Amino acid sequence: MPPARPTDVATPAPQPAPRVSRVSHEVDEEPADTPLGDWQSEGRKGMVRIEPCGQSLCGYVLDPLTNAKGETVLVDMRSKAPSEWSGTIYSRDSGKIYYGTIAMKGPNSLRVEACALGRFFCSGNIWSRADIKPARLMTDRGISREPRS
Repeated sequence: MPPARPTDVATPAPQPAPRVSRVSHEVDEEPADTPLGDWQSEGRKGMVRIEPCGQSLCGYVLDPLTNAKGETVLVDMRSKAPSEWSGTIYSRDSGKIYYGTIAMKGPNSLRVEACALGRFFCSGNIWSRADIKPARLMTDRGISREPRS
């Protein structure tokens, strides 16, 4: 039998493109096993957004009205264990920089600790994962602080 010629080979029929079953404009939440996201400090003193910065994590103070990032308070936090990071913490109260650690204590709980005197004296508190909603909504009637129902 003679060899098959290219025109004798069956060509598979083109397949239709997969259909989109659902379109969503929702943003996926950050994984619960990482500190990425927005956090409320203990005593509700302020909000901090933690996000990647190079190979590390950094935390920025959030403006309560606009959710805009402000000064950096968690600097160059590097992974030291599966749910622990260490680096530098800037204290807005004292204006000083300390060695610090952050550790996940649950999906919505983060232990933040700063150390002084060569890591001899450490203190910290627990931050809670925040659910930030826009502080103000722009409407055709001006700025509204609460969404209309």
